[in-house]
Amino acid sequence: MPHSATPLTRDVSATAAPSDAAGPAFARRPRTYFDLILAAYCVILVLSNIGATKGVEFGPIITDGGFFLFPLAYVLGDVVTEVYGFKAARKAIITSFVFGAFSSAVFWIVIILPPAQFYENQSAFEAVLGPVPLIVAGSLLGYLVGQLLNAYVMVKVKARTQEKHLWARLIGSTMVGELVDTIIFCSIAAPIIGIDSWSGFFNYVIVGYVYKCLVEVLIMPLTYAVIGWIKRREPSYGTVQGGVETRA
Repeated sequence: MPHSATPLTRDVSATAAPSDAAGPAFARRPRTYFDLILAAYCVILVLSNIGATKGVEFGPIITDGGFFLFPLAYVLGDVVTEVYGFKAARKAIITSFVFGAFSSAVFWIVIILPPAQFYENQSAFEAVLGPVPLIVAGSLLGYLVGQLLNAYVMVKVKARTQEKHLWARLIGSTMVGELVDTIIFCSIAAPIIGIDSWSGFFNYVIVGYVYKCLVEVLIMPLTYAVIGWIKRREPSYGTVQGGVETRA
């Protein structure tokens, strides 16, 4: 019937173009904690890469200035993977990887910019931030491979254990991811921070690996609490299983 097309056209145009009387249009932000965790991911990665340019020594223990920050990235990775799944974890890892690389590029550009005549700290600036691009290269490569392995192992174990034995997937995934991450990073970072012997290198790797795994175990009660808190407050938790929506 000819007259039936007119109301349909009118409805579509009304939907596509909101009335000015309704006020400016915005997208609705879904309720989720993922974006906050992602922001923390990026900040921790950038700061730990800067801190890693300083060699630190506690008696026979050799490490770097980012030692107390970087393990937190794995804790956040565990939270994201446990609550949101592998796809969300992969998104967080790649996003933070990109921003880490961006920060390295920014430092490089700032260093090569000609200093003002009155600026007297160019040498100190280069000494502190000059190694950052190389440190970031090692950190990002290790981070990318280690975090993806960490997330992969965690979701595979969860597929078997479901909601039980969270401690097993937290520890197991960390042991795998941190081992690969530490070896890759230390291989690149060691000569940059001044480690020039095999004994110093193995010290750097072993201490770093044991320390990171130990941190995971020590703060596991906090990780449990954070995961439980977010699970209870995420409206969509439990609606997706294996990547498939199970309820509205």
